[in-house]
Amino acid sequence: MITGNGSHIHLIEAQQEFEELCSKWRSEKFLAIDTEFIRTNTFYPKLGLLQIADTNNCYLIDPLCISEWSPFAQLLNLDIEFCIHSCSEDLNLLHTSISVMPREIFDSQLAAAFLGLGYSLSYQGLVKLLLGEEIPKDETRSDWLKRPLTDTQLQYAANDVSYLLALREALWEQLKSKDVLQWFEEECVSQTNLATEIENEESWKISYTMISNAWKLDDGSLSRLREICYWRELKAREKNKPKNWIAKDNDLFNIASIKQDLGTFSSANLENITLSDRRFVRRYGDEIVNLLNNPSMQQICVDRSLLNFPLRPALRKQLKACQSVVYSLAEKLSVAPELLARKRLLQNLVRDYESFGELRWEGDLSGWRKELLEPEINPLFG
Repeated sequence: MITGNGSHIHLIEAQQEFEELCSKWRSEKFLAIDTEFIRTNTFYPKLGLLQIADTNNCYLIDPLCISEWSPFAQLLNLDIEFCIHSCSEDLNLLHTSISVMPREIFDSQLAAAFLGLGYSLSYQGLVKLLLGEEIPKDETRSDWLKRPLTDTQLQYAANDVSYLLALREALWEQLKSKDVLQWFEEECVSQTNLATEIENEESWKISYTMISNAWKLDDGSLSRLREICYWRELKAREKNKPKNWIAKDNDLFNIASIKQDLGTFSSANLENITLSDRRFVRRYGDEIVNLLNNPSMQQICVDRSLLNFPLRPALRKQLKACQSVVYSLAEKLSVAPELLARKRLLQNLVRDYESFGELRWEGDLSGWRKELLEPEINPLFG
């Protein structure tokens, strides 16, 4: 069996053969990588297939046949550039399943955005645009955990990775010619850091800032929201269930809004509020009551500057001015405006000005974005 571009397809279903390949790949400078997974009723994605391609061959590794991943983990730590398209889900999967991610990546979707080809151009669209090849997308919702995999599934999975090295060659030349290669490489590093940050327990502790209308709560209620959101992060991982299967955002908000003195919370308080699923009280009511009655609640600190509070009219005007700068600069550079700064980033920048009296070029707005945007946006704030 071969792919649409002539690569030979090899199905790997033995540990020894996999380890031999990992040893062989150690001499490569570039490898293409993709994954197929299922994530319908679990918190963590379930790996269904791992695809690796070199110049002439495409290898489909059946993870259900692999018991030892350390040879592959060692490979990812080498000075090999792994070519990938739309890396976030694949990196998160690698990080949570084998606890290692590639040291160096080339994200072809990100490269397309830097070249002004579109912010979230699909793999199929990019292959057609740059290589003139049509790739079917008819196995997207396949059951990748069912065995045996069909020939159609194997062909689809192989095509999903076999064009990546050719894309990388074409895109790299254009990035270099446009003089944006350094910015692109910096953003690829940021993407790998972000995948790690998702599983950083410290980030779970500020998950309350993502709850709609959290800004409406007083400090006591916001402290309760912080703790029950953190509890949900832990519980979802412990049970390996989607977070909204544990508790909906609105339910957490309603629980945090209960006006009750510390030490006096009871299951009756939970029974008397609106919940989308009454089974929540039966399953987790005792845990929530114990959590909210814990004396340590008095020491919980919250950061209101992180909340998504509405902007007052003057700041909304400044936000629009910032957006105009981004669109103008994106047009001048021929890049996707969303790549420069999405609205949420600019909102946070403006909120920082409201809270601290200065623009803080940190996190996603540091590095190459700061280099481009700071000289244009700082004057807007006097």
